[in-house]
Amino acid sequence: MLVLARSFYFIAFLFATGVVSAQTEFSADIVDLQRPGVPTLARIYFAKDKRRIEMSAAGGYDTIIMRISQPTATKKGVQMQVGGRGDTIIMDMANRTSTILWPEQKNYARAPLMTFTPAELYGLYAWVQPTDVDNACTEWMRRPGAKGETCRNMGRETVNGRDTVEYELSCYGEVCRLWIDRKLRALVKRETKWNSTELHNIQEGPQAPSLFDVPDGYSRGTLSGIVGPIEPQ
Repeated sequence: MLVLARSFYFIAFLFATGVVSAQTEFSADIVDLQRPGVPTLARIYFAKDKRRIEMSAAGGYDTIIMRISQPTATKKGVQMQVGGRGDTIIMDMANRTSTILWPEQKNYARAPLMTFTPAELYGLYAWVQPTDVDNACTEWMRRPGAKGETCRNMGRETVNGRDTVEYELSCYGEVCRLWIDRKLRALVKRETKWNSTELHNIQEGPQAPSLFDVPDGYSRGTLSGIVGPIEPQ
């Protein structure tokens, strides 16, 4: 998954400036379209300025990344996997913080939002929220690192009964496709060279504030994980 991390940190800027604007609250399952039985990788909850992603034991992928140093054109960066299957990340967009919950240990850790981020497989669903769903390429091409890349509006398409707009983007020389729900203003499907995921079981409605708080009985813990390289861009 390390190769995907490079693309994600630039794509995460796609609509970050508008991420706390008003939107429809909802919850949904992130499913893996390329694995038998379409297993649920995570459950995601959207409130106005908060996100909660509960990683499923069925995922089996890197889940939460701690950025230690950024990669450059000639030098590897360093990251640490601090989450795993069954763990939870809460993203507070307004205050720019992330909180990781370890339910089994009843511990948590908190850091700036871009230090603790969900891995790309999950994270794009938390980040992508254009101001104008029908003209999202304008925002995409204004982001840092967009020079030399492309974005095309491929038109409207129905995905699992949802009215969406499909976008085709260049991601470090590869093609990425995103489908953005016109009502939710949120990503509901994504395809890359490496994998394909989608939101299922979308349930619209207000989300309980307690979902985005540290539960009673949790203690603030310390980080542990495996340090690994991020390849040069």
